[in-house]
Amino acid sequence: MDVDQAIRQRRSVGTFDDRPITREVVARLIDAAAWAPTHHLTQPWRFVVLAGGARAALADAVAAADPVTGVARAAHKKLGRAPVCVIVSHGVPENVDAMTEREDYAACAAAIQNLMLSAQAIGLASKWSTGALAESSSAKAYLGLDPNDRIVGYVYLGYATGQAPSGERDAPIIDWRGL
Repeated sequence: MDVDQAIRQRRSVGTFDDRPITREVVARLIDAAAWAPTHHLTQPWRFVVLAGGARAALADAVAAADPVTGVARAAHKKLGRAPVCVIVSHGVPENVDAMTEREDYAACAAAIQNLMLSAQAIGLASKWSTGALAESSSAKAYLGLDPNDRIVGYVYLGYATGQAPSGERDAPIIDWRGL
């Protein structure tokens, strides 16, 4: 599949079957992610791959730390949805300037897009999720992240069950100047 096909066919999928994905395949996807643009070559991304019981272990850690809120219920549901979850984060040092932090966040977002397009190209489905789980201090602690670090996304990977949504898009707004 060429890149234009992957871009136009990729859709977020919420349900996956149980077929496993090999470590080699996930490593290939992360390698593609790491080719994302990064200002000053900071390469800020960090990847944590959860599969098998590791998904439930993170959900249990989140639930134990914060059992009252809906985050605990959501953690078990979300982390159990796909056979593999790749968590993409970046460090945010205490004295980092706002511009560098935005650039590093954007680089991680581009890495996630590379990962998802590479998954699409080899027949895997994906879903990028943020929300309360991305802000969870207990999730960060379990993953060995600093409290200041940012989780940019949980990327769920697997084989889709059912048909992916259509994905119509509005025409982009373009302000042409000089071309």
